[in-house]
Amino acid sequence: SQIYATYEELKRDRSVIDFEDVLLLTVAILQDRHDIADHVRRQYQHFVVDEYQDVSPLQQRLLDLWLGDRDTLCVVGDASQTIYSFTGATPDHLLNFRTRHPQATVVKLVRDYRSTPQVVHLANGLLGQARGRAAEHRLELVSQREPGPEPAYTEYADEPSEAEGTARRIRDLIAAGVPAGEIAVLYRVNSQSEVYEQALADAGVPYQLRGAERFFERAEVREAGVALRGAARAGDNDSLLDDAEGLPAEVRAVLSTKGWASEPPAGSGAVRDRWESLAALVRLAEDFERARPGATLSDLVAELDERAAAQHAPTVQGVTLASLHSAKGLEWDAVFLVGLTEGMMPITYAKTDEQIEEERRLLYVGVTRARLHLSLSWSLSRSPGGRAGRRPSRFLNGLRPGSVPLGTRGTAGGGGIERGPGPVLKRGRRGPARCRVCGRTLTDAGEMKLMRCEDCPSDMDEALYERLRDWRAVRAKEIGQPAYCVFTDKTLMAIAEAVPGSEGELAVISGVGARKLGRFGTAVLAICAGETVEEALGGTADEM
Repeated sequence: SQIYATYEELKRDRSVIDFEDVLLLTVAILQDRHDIADHVRRQYQHFVVDEYQDVSPLQQRLLDLWLGDRDTLCVVGDASQTIYSFTGATPDHLLNFRTRHPQATVVKLVRDYRSTPQVVHLANGLLGQARGRAAEHRLELVSQREPGPEPAYTEYADEPSEAEGTARRIRDLIAAGVPAGEIAVLYRVNSQSEVYEQALADAGVPYQLRGAERFFERAEVREAGVALRGAARAGDNDSLLDDAEGLPAEVRAVLSTKGWASEPPAGSGAVRDRWESLAALVRLAEDFERARPGATLSDLVAELDERAAAQHAPTVQGVTLASLHSAKGLEWDAVFLVGLTEGMMPITYAKTDEQIEEERRLLYVGVTRARLHLSLSWSLSRSPGGRAGRRPSRFLNGLRPGSVPLGTRGTAGGGGIERGPGPVLKRGRRGPARCRVCGRTLTDAGEMKLMRCEDCPSDMDEALYERLRDWRAVRAKEIGQPAYCVFTDKTLMAIAEAVPGSEGELAVISGVGARKLGRFGTAVLAICAGETVEEALGGTADEM
């Protein structure tokens, strides 16, 4: 409350208002100034409100004041998609609409043109177990599409394994022809994104974070705009552009001075995000030249200025990582719903029946984002070797294979559930991952790979680490992929610290999944055993 009071005081001191103030002040004006209210009602006569289930009492009051004594109103909404109660939203305005407007015509839109019958069947099943007033008015959707694959349910040993398994499946979909921009990974809270950023980077899959800073407000985009504007003014005098052929080549040359390279950097985080922003500008230049052959750098700069003014950001060609709330209203060919465990879905602080039902509706929104491919997954523990004490979300009971609905006698089993690939680990250690040096709880994905804090002393075999890096560079060149697609630096450091002597010891190192174990395990173990890089590379030729 003190923070909120200080926020209000700062707004007054700086003479600024936020969006809620816009609503409050407009309501106050229309209530207190009848002449203004009459003028507005004469000027605006017909009203349409979309997403009506998300209207707050304040918004409803403003709508009533706009309308006055008229009923020229059309609303569209779905009570089963009410997921913003924390902002004051309530479906009651939608559900009571016929009471307030007895002459209203009600049209039920039950035909689903987005999703396959398999996805729609799961969505209907989720709401079929719902309770409450919104559930009583739910719609039974009917798919209008051709049949597709059944939703996939996968159980993993731990969160890193779940992220790596998800990244593998995404890579397979992309290889099968699904564009990366038509794939999304959706989770309950934003803090879940980091492990998926790392896993996708390890797999060489581009991604974008939804809900992050606006594109044209990013520091690297502003810096790139200044550089491009300067290069456009310099024209042929700019030495960077002397040998450039065509607009995209000019843009690449300019952005190379700002950190852009043809290959993305290893890993995830700020460096990768910066590269993705600059890569989006390069792709925009390519699209712009195709649309306007012969366009100059000055033309592109003008286009960027127009886009910045309209907040029309270029499309980032990557897998979307987003929270379930921020995915509302969007859709993709393939959707991965991850982290579906008790305590996360429903979230642990959802206590009342109303709060639990809103969590169910949130999962329903996630399911209905998928057009064709839908994958649902969960992990039994947070970190490798942790106690397998987690349970799949109660919302999947009676829907996933081998489970029974809540309230039915028997135990929700795992029969028919796919298990994530990888070795079966003995779970001797309980609780979260802890640093093996100082004992601190680890949360950073990179530190969890090393099983120690970044700043804690390392017992890494430096010579072994250098040999592994040399081997990785050659292998990456052979398979035509960036080095981090073989192993990230953090994974190589973890290997050099553990010095595994068997496949089992190598498999438990985070970042070494079943696929990489099968493809690179023999060579890595040979190097750990003392063989030279050349000898190890000779041993991998047969594997290829």
